[in-house]
Amino acid sequence: MQMNYYIADLHLGDQRVFDLCRRNISIEDYNKKLISNWNAKVKDEDHVWIIGDFCKFDYLANALEVLHQLNGHHHLVFGNHDEEMLEIYGFEGFYENFDSVYQLTLIDDNNREVFLCHYPMLDWWNSQYGSYHIYGHIHNKDLPEIKAYYKDKLAYNASADVIDHTPMTLDELIKLKEMM
Repeated sequence: MQMNYYIADLHLGDQRVFDLCRRNISIEDYNKKLISNWNAKVKDEDHVWIIGDFCKFDYLANALEVLHQLNGHHHLVFGNHDEEMLEIYGFEGFYENFDSVYQLTLIDDNNREVFLCHYPMLDWWNSQYGSYHIYGHIHNKDLPEIKAYYKDKLAYNASADVIDHTPMTLDELIKLKEMM
């Protein structure tokens, strides 16, 4: 059975982000860890939604080598660090490596409407009717105002730094939030 998985903020090759998020691992070791975690869980027929900030612009060739080792169909919902890729490399140099690319999108995950956007939003498509929102961007920052606002909302942070650098299903994100 095909599954949908979610992950954001990989920031492959970006030492500045690694330091800010206290990843405490080399870029090369991180790549190995990500590939191992990902491929232990994701099957070739699965779909993985990368919700922004895939890699550092000058690390693209290495990041694409990593991407091509990752199981599943890869979809990018681009974030603030991905937009510059289009300007620098054009579609053929970057985005063609993904099955689809969106600025934001609404998908169906087992008959559940899921709104994907790199940024956490106060309101999203059909939120008042039970749709879900999966985002990234804030990594593992302890922002009590966001946690308080989202406490009883169907919104989930899929930042790699929050989900142990392993793609998660919507059900796993729900369980993780309940434990926090």
